[in-house]
Amino acid sequence: MAEPASVPSDGMVKLAWVPTIMDPDYPTVTELTAGTVEDLSCYLTDSGLNPNTTEDTITDGRLCSTQNFTRPGRESNTVGLAYVYNPESAADDVARLTLVNRASGYLVARWGTDYSAAFAAGDLVDVYPVQMGVQMKQPPTANTPLTIAQTAYVRAPGVTRDVTVVSS
Repeated sequence: MAEPASVPSDGMVKLAWVPTIMDPDYPTVTELTAGTVEDLSCYLTDSGLNPNTTEDTITDGRLCSTQNFTRPGRESNTVGLAYVYNPESAADDVARLTLVNRASGYLVARWGTDYSAAFAAGDLVDVYPVQMGVQMKQPPTANTPLTIAQTAYVRAPGVTRDVTVVSS
């Protein structure tokens, strides 16, 4: 079997803050490119996008069996973010100024396409309806920028993964 092709991650992930999406199963180009959308890609650190899913386990024991069976249960989703912090320049501090505590909106992630390319019909994206948690300044360390860590809590209707962007 031939080795399958892969896509390097450097520069190949776009993350945007989108205030409004009518239907997360069918995000439109217009919604993802509106003037209120903020591209957060260059604010995030190289390890600053951490989607996380945990899944509960349902124990399904039966009187007729000596085994305990299991099934997947409820899932919980969060998105951990780490981004640069520059309080002296609002133009260089968009992530902090946009992702304020308790803000609700959508994080939209596109994987495997150059981050600088605009969203287009046919793109595959993950849509996270979120409410932002507290911004936590991280300890300063030598030879690194100041950063903030923050958790985005997924709210209803839940994450939609690998959905296709539709034309407006």
